[in-house]
Amino acid sequence: MADEEGFVDISEEKDGGLLKKILVEGQGDESPPPGSEVHVHYVGTLQADGSKFDSSRDRGQKFQFQVGVGQVIRGWDVGICTMKRGEKAILRATSDYGYGDRGSPPKIPGGATLDFEVELFTWKERTKEPDVMSVEERSEFATKQKESGNDSFKQQQWDAAIEAYEEGIRYITHGQGDDDGGHGHSHGGNPCSGHHGGGDDEVAPLGDEDKKLAVALLTNCAMAKIKVKDFDSAKFDCSRALELDPKSVKALFRRGTAKLELGEHDAAAEDAALILEVEPENKDAETLRKKAELEKKRAKQKEKAMCSKMFG
Repeated sequence: MADEEGFVDISEEKDGGLLKKILVEGQGDESPPPGSEVHVHYVGTLQADGSKFDSSRDRGQKFQFQVGVGQVIRGWDVGICTMKRGEKAILRATSDYGYGDRGSPPKIPGGATLDFEVELFTWKERTKEPDVMSVEERSEFATKQKESGNDSFKQQQWDAAIEAYEEGIRYITHGQGDDDGGHGHSHGGNPCSGHHGGGDDEVAPLGDEDKKLAVALLTNCAMAKIKVKDFDSAKFDCSRALELDPKSVKALFRRGTAKLELGEHDAAAEDAALILEVEPENKDAETLRKKAELEKKRAKQKEKAMCSKMFG
């Protein structure tokens, strides 16, 4: 069932109880499976008169919950599981998919049909911890996190991209003997202690393909962190990537970029020089080297000027 306003019937019974109208198409082909933790913005209005009864946007904070497990109304559990990352849609829910005959006084009367403008930003599937996965399972999960991070990056959703990349890094590098060097990370916004359960069984070194995946996750994460000006953490991620592939041009360039932003001019120039050893014609590396030298010169001139003012 569909109506003249561009809505499509997505109700389980195909009786018009839940309609959907896409306002902005999403990215990719995946939708959140039941049990996923989703992050959305929404505005809820009464379909009868358009009056607003709730809005996460007014509160200035995304709403997050587990979809498909009964934490929210049925219309959301069904409707959001049909959405793609970045999609914005109107979910029109009759009372069977909303708050029933009793409603939710005082703002939602019994039997009301509701319109929810929902934007789906990202989701995180419930999955096993890396210590109870096989090597193949960790690699598959990390690959999915890389793809998720790339989708978020394309939409300039930097925080979501970083979260996806970091989760992929955690899984693909599990048991490799590297810690986070004092750089804390989090899962779902909660600080992580660094202990993820499981025993102390040795894990085999990464194979060539998994090394490439780890390097891609680390360098992509570094780029996203540069976008949010977290230069110190970006530098750290690139250094981890270079432990796996000492000649990674992306890791060297992004580390050099982070160092330059941190005022580490000589170190930035050194990374540029390392790139030029591998790729002598790399114009970006040459630009980075020259910029590092120029910024170093400017910093010295500024320091000299300050000293002149202090000591006349």
